Amino acid sequence: MRHNENAITLIEVLATIVLTFVIGTLVFSVTTSAINHYKETETTSQVQSEINRFLLQLTDTHKDSREYTIFRGSASSYDLIIDDESHYTFNGIAENYDLYIGETIRTADQELISDTKVEIGERALISNKKKYDVHIVVTDSEHRFGQIELSTTISRLTSESSD
Repeated sequence: MRHNENAITLIEVLATIVLTFVIGTLVFSVTTSAINHYKETETTSQVQSEINRFLLQLTDTHKDSREYTIFRGSASSYDLIIDDESHYTFNGIAENYDLYIGETIRTADQELISDTKVEIGERALISNKKKYDVHIVVTDSEHRFGQIELSTTISRLTSESSD
């Protein structure tokens, strides 16, 4: 009986299938990881951009208004009430934006502690006559960025006699 040496054996077919499966799994894993990293980076960038816009509005309001109120409507929204007729509303995409505004104290381990955290439903009356330290902490359990923190100082750069 003659054997055909050009034929593929069952072992060769199985080896090819296993090798294809392993390579496919690796490609899928790398692609999924890249997509997740892209989403995480995009969300982090979007949240940082939101914080910067909010701080820019807060700085402009502090510069242009003698007094204004910061109202925290929910875990991710704030209203800057300049007078009874005009205001700015901030609605963030992340789950929680904690705003600390006031005098900042640093502990021995350089931890920031502010004397005023604006809680949900509370109002903070701000006067532009003094300097305020602002600390924002963003957390979101739905996204993978963990926690984002930003600290800055706002003040009015005009002399007291010009008020």
